[in-house]
Amino acid sequence: MPPAPRSRFRLSWLLARELAVGPAPVAERHLDRLHQEGVAAVLSLCSEQEAPPPPGLQQRFACGRLVLPDHRTGRAMKLAELEQALAVLAELRVRGPVFVHCVAAMERSPLVCMAWLVTRHRLSPQRALDYLMQTHPGTNPLPQQLALLQQLPG
Repeated sequence: MPPAPRSRFRLSWLLARELAVGPAPVAERHLDRLHQEGVAAVLSLCSEQEAPPPPGLQQRFACGRLVLPDHRTGRAMKLAELEQALAVLAELRVRGPVFVHCVAAMERSPLVCMAWLVTRHRLSPQRALDYLMQTHPGTNPLPQQLALLQQLPG
């Protein structure tokens, strides 16, 4: 019997029982996986048009959505937008472990998680990037996105 196909839904825990990152959940089985992993809240950084949420998401998890620009939008993310994402993440974090996602978990969601590590856990921007690249393969924020980490209050 051939092995079951691997799911493209990869959840990477960055901080145990605090912060996880991955691609947008788009199926009920993705919500089941989040629940099994102990996730209490979901922060979406993409629009519903980019990744339509599966039915039941808001019934099963505390949810926040802040649409941030990525390489396809043609405009750079602003520091105020990154700080706003951190504020929403902090609000959700009160509910328990948070899963942060964008469409593919390459730019926006890893960047917000790096910003969390810089502001809340006092990692340098370079250490945060190195850590994300180790724990969440595929992390690939743009240079201008990474430059925002240098501007965050430490």
